[in-house]
Amino acid sequence: MAYALSRLGVDRLAHSAYRMRSLFSSSIPTTLPTSASPVLGSDFPVEPPNPFHGMYAAVTRLNPTTGTSPAGEGGWYPEQRLSVEQALLGFTKNAGYGWFKEGKTGAIEKGMWADWVVVDRDVTADVEGKSLRDAVVRETWVGGRRVYPKDMGIVKNSWGEVMRMAVLNVVDRAASWVWRNAREEL
Repeated sequence: MAYALSRLGVDRLAHSAYRMRSLFSSSIPTTLPTSASPVLGSDFPVEPPNPFHGMYAAVTRLNPTTGTSPAGEGGWYPEQRLSVEQALLGFTKNAGYGWFKEGKTGAIEKGMWADWVVVDRDVTADVEGKSLRDAVVRETWVGGRRVYPKDMGIVKNSWGEVMRMAVLNVVDRAASWVWRNAREEL
């Protein structure tokens, strides 16, 4: 937040950079996104790698590490806050659209890739989004198979171990996709 302010300036931040809410229509989109629906992501190291931290920042406009903002308690440009549902769409359905895979990923629907996570809470229950930064992934499913955790035991791994496993799963998934689609893409 402070970094963007020092590099981009007040005018750019107020009218163009880091806009979110103004890119959504007044109602929560339920169909395929349009070019005016933000694609949210965790472009580490620019943004936190944890998508729930990104959702927290989009909903509260606060730093997910500190829970604060240079602009104060109300958050950074609070008029750009997203609802929890909009943030979830930004990281799921809109992300699939941004990847040009809207017919394959971004939603749990028949005929789409069976990729999802199971978290320790209903992330939509807290409409203020304050609990998003504390959400813990309990299971990760890729292609309809559980890949994390490997055993049936209760997950007691550190955040670092969870992130390591998540990165390995993403790399494995990407490599599998490239292997399957290399001839098609070439």
